[in-house]
This record gives sequence, C-alpha cells and structure tokens, in this order.
Amino acid sequence: MQARYRSEPAMHVHVLVAVKELRMAKSRLAESLSAADRTDLVAAMLHDTLGTLVEAGLAADPSSGITVVTPDPAVAAIAEEHGVQHWPDPDPTRTGESGLNAALVAAEAGLTSDPDSTDLVALQADLPALRAGELLDALAAARRVGRAIVVDHAGTGTAALFACGTGCSLDPRFGSDSAALHVASGAQALEGDWPGLRQDVDTVADLEAAARLGLGPATSAVLERIACTPDLGRPFSP
Repeated sequence: MQARYRSEPAMHVHVLVAVKELRMAKSRLAESLSAADRTDLVAAMLHDTLGTLVEAGLAADPSSGITVVTPDPAVAAIAEEHGVQHWPDPDPTRTGESGLNAALVAAEAGLTSDPDSTDLVALQADLPALRAGELLDALAAARRVGRAIVVDHAGTGTAALFACGTGCSLDPRFGSDSAALHVASGAQALEGDWPGLRQDVDTVADLEAAARLGLGPATSAVLERIACTPDLGRPFSP
C-alpha cells in the first residue's frame, strides 16, 4: 500500500539502534586493535550515538523514544545508562546482517506507539561524530518523502533508514551494498550536508575521518587511551 505522507511534522518519532554482541563487532579493525580495545571502542561509539539522540530530545516525549535492539547484556546496560529502552534480539544466535534485519523488524512490530503518528528511524550505532541537528534535519527531509535513507560516507552503506507516514514500514535491507538494496526496494536517498551522520566507522581511516569532524567524549577518551599502544599498529592522527 502506498504510504500517505504528511506535510506537517509527525507527533512522535522512535529510533531503533541495532547492536550485535560487543565481542563480535568491528572485525575489520582486528588487524589494528586488540579484541578488548575493539569492544571498548564499540561501546564508546554507542555511548556517543545515544548521547546525541538524547540531546536531540528523542527520549523526552514518552510517546516517542529510543530503543537499542541487542542480544548483549552489556549493550543493554549502556542503553539503561542513557535512560533509553532496550529490546532483546529474539534470536541471539543470528550474527549476520540478515539477523540484524530480522531483529529490527521484530522490534518495529513490538513498539506500542501508534504507527500512524510515529515516524521510525533505524540508525547505525557507530556514529561518534553525529550532531543532533544533522539527524533532525534528515528526519525533516524524510518526512517529505516517506521511506528514505541517508547513504554512508563510502556511498554503499546505509547510515539511517526512515519510515515516515501512514502505512510506511522500515523494511530494512542492511548488509552488503545496503544503499542500493534500499533504493531498489523503494527508499529515496536523501541529499544533505550531514557529514557526522554519514561517517560510520569500520576502519582506522574512518576513525581518523570522524576525528576530523569532532568525536563525542566517550570515543575521544578511548582513542586517547589506545593511540600509543602497540595494538593500533600506527599512531592515531586526527
């Protein structure tokens, strides 16, 4: 069914942030960071991402909200630190991107807010340079079109997926070349100057790019600690 788009802002918005088990995250950094440092980094980026969402006011309205979708009790504890909800992955044995999509679908179905007055956002958890204004601006743009994405800095991934309007659902297609998959399934790629929103982190080069934009405090603290250790492989140079 074609979604009916609103010209005025929705009353509410709910952000879903899916996070796999910390020990399994960011495998592409394994050559540069120890397992313990990768875990600390992923947790720090989640802290900063959630902190920005709270700063944006997305946890202030009880009919709106933020939900972290995860099988990891440590991640759930981070969500609680920020005063946001957490939803257990219904099948924690799933580790691939298809599992991520299924977890988001289950969390979307479990929301108690009215879907006709609540816009949905599926957001990456590794956005340490995100600014509140960027997300709110992208949300405003998404509300003009319905289902939309913000393509990541690499041009192939999806930093944020939006479902705005009556009858519109997320229908997540995260995984390899997710931007193309989302567009092929009907999502519109939004244009906007949102560097922090687009700058997710998978490599040391991504960390350096995020640092040039300005990192959140938790990620900054972790990088200051690990920058001179042998684990990083080379000095961190923001």
